[in-house]
Amino acid sequence: MNTINATLTNFADAFAKPLDTQQHDAIAQLVNDSLNTRFQFGHEFYTMKDVIPTSLVDAVAPYVDSGLELNNQLVELEARYNESKFSFEFEISHTLSGLTGLLIDQTSISKIQINAVYENDTLVIDHANQQINHDVSIEPSDLHGLYCIIDLDNGQSFLSQMSADEAKQAMWANTNDRLNGVNPYTTNSKKLMFYKASCLRRGLKTISAFNNCGDLALVATLLNLHDRQFNKAKAMRKVMPINSYKFRGCSKQPSTIDLMFKAEQGSVVIPFNSNSIQTEKTTKTGAPQTKLLTEFYDEGMQAWNSDTLGVGF
Repeated sequence: MNTINATLTNFADAFAKPLDTQQHDAIAQLVNDSLNTRFQFGHEFYTMKDVIPTSLVDAVAPYVDSGLELNNQLVELEARYNESKFSFEFEISHTLSGLTGLLIDQTSISKIQINAVYENDTLVIDHANQQINHDVSIEPSDLHGLYCIIDLDNGQSFLSQMSADEAKQAMWANTNDRLNGVNPYTTNSKKLMFYKASCLRRGLKTISAFNNCGDLALVATLLNLHDRQFNKAKAMRKVMPINSYKFRGCSKQPSTIDLMFKAEQGSVVIPFNSNSIQTEKTTKTGAPQTKLLTEFYDEGMQAWNSDTLGVGF
């Protein structure tokens, strides 16, 4: 902890906007609360104590310079592997609750709903009448997908959808392309929170691309910070020559992270009225189970498997 305090104090010049006492204490507390957080790299597990303390400045500076608040209610610390230094460095992500709270408090977004859909659930989406009927089964089953409804103050609503495969691909991309092989999603609850945040970001990216809400500048800031983290991770990758015959004579070697598979994500966001959503619990002795996406699959639910805008997590 003393190393963290010294780092924030000695590297104050790294920030375009110097840290005030409140910011300093909030960041120090964030680090202190995160030191025992576990993450996986390869087949081994580590904690945030294994991360280089001085790398905190590079992680924090873009958020401070953008005027965003950093505390343990809004963000969480993650680790990223720097291949050229053979060490872990700090990275920052907004928590799902922190991200939704920030958007509702500081943008024209009035309400955000994110629901997971499981294989035993019954989900019917009527696009013509803009209605969702989602019966949640109490029987455990595998994740089938997610949907997110974003309501704006001007009355507009947007629905974004993500299949389970796309959610897992998004987590793979984040783990390998942003965190360079570090996996912080070590429990099912952490994975589900990531899936929901990914579905939310999909909707935010498309709303931002539509450019129909002039007061959503914060959305662009959050998305730009996230894209910057991807670009920085790519720039950090190792470029030393290797002796493998496949790359003999080459001046640069491909990173081991670059060799990992990453499927492209798609996205579909359509106008939707969230006031019509109906969510109910079914009982074990209730109506017989209906397969997910029944008669509406061919006509109205193609977005789950065939969206094309290419904006994932």
